[in-house]
Amino acid sequence: MKNTAAFRASLLVLLVSLSTCAAYARNSNLCPVSGKPLPTAAQRQFIVPVRLLTCFLTPAEIAAVRGSIGHDAQTTVTDPAFESGELNPDGSARPPLTAEQTAALAKMHSVLDDDMRQGAVIRKYITNADVGGFLYGRTVIGSPDAPTVVTTNTVRGFVGLERNTQGLDAGETIGALGLDYETTATGQFTDATDIPFRREVSQEVRLHGLHSIRHFMSAQGAMDAQIPLARDLNDYVESHDPSLDGRSFEMNRQGQSNPYTGLGMSDDIGLLTLDETDGEDAIYPLHINEEDVMTVPTPLARGDVLLRRSLDGRETLIARYVKTTRPDGTTANAWYLSPRLSAADRAYYRGLIQQAAARVTGAGG
Repeated sequence: MKNTAAFRASLLVLLVSLSTCAAYARNSNLCPVSGKPLPTAAQRQFIVPVRLLTCFLTPAEIAAVRGSIGHDAQTTVTDPAFESGELNPDGSARPPLTAEQTAALAKMHSVLDDDMRQGAVIRKYITNADVGGFLYGRTVIGSPDAPTVVTTNTVRGFVGLERNTQGLDAGETIGALGLDYETTATGQFTDATDIPFRREVSQEVRLHGLHSIRHFMSAQGAMDAQIPLARDLNDYVESHDPSLDGRSFEMNRQGQSNPYTGLGMSDDIGLLTLDETDGEDAIYPLHINEEDVMTVPTPLARGDVLLRRSLDGRETLIARYVKTTRPDGTTANAWYLSPRLSAADRAYYRGLIQQAAARVTGAGG
């Protein structure tokens, strides 16, 4: 009886999907699922992902996407280095993705990835410890025994479209993006708590805010921004969805407490909320999104800005990346602090720049 009921339910979903596609074929100006006007490419940049997905995915598919969090997308990985990535923070095994979840995630990415294109607006969230180096234009990396001076004129690592976190406050943003894999008592984004497997928004962010670079993508940058997926899901995408050809790469999860999901969708399942009306163990809910990784660093662009997000969601312009003219007549790009900063803020950021300059000088730069 259960098998018969499941078959009938699957058949019903298929028939609804086929009828929806047929209706869409008759009017390409309408969303294939919701029947609402199809948003333009420009409008899509500012539509939060879950709302955009209702245009293309059924409620059951969106539910499958939501339900995929905490599932194992790398069951075929045999390298022992990734065994911990198949576990939950408490050490229990993560269940494998279901066929429905895998298909829904692939469909989600085929929709959301369309908007990673030239002119797209992305955010790159950076630690407060890195702000001074970005503003100065150089920073020091490597061990204390072998420091290396590098320029900070590129966007690299994990990024995402601005719409992923629009309307969120600093705490909600950290929870939505899984910032970061921190395990120390105090961190840049999160601090430890007395509750097992739970962290909280860091004192650093509470005191000085959450910083991000707002960047306008070039055509090459958009091409180099690709979706990180654990092996099972990446293999499925590569074999089932031609629209995502060359748009993803295999990146498996390591560490049972790592907020990285392997689903191409970021989320921190262990970050306590800041809302005092919530229960003491309440965590931030999932905000459906698509995360990308710059497989090649992309240069900062004139007009990019550095913003600070507060705990109440307000954003303050800190600096703008602009063209400057040197004394010898040559031009270069550099960060300039906003003239609207308060005296206290200006002193704070100038102090960060001076600290970065001192580190670079100390490293022989």
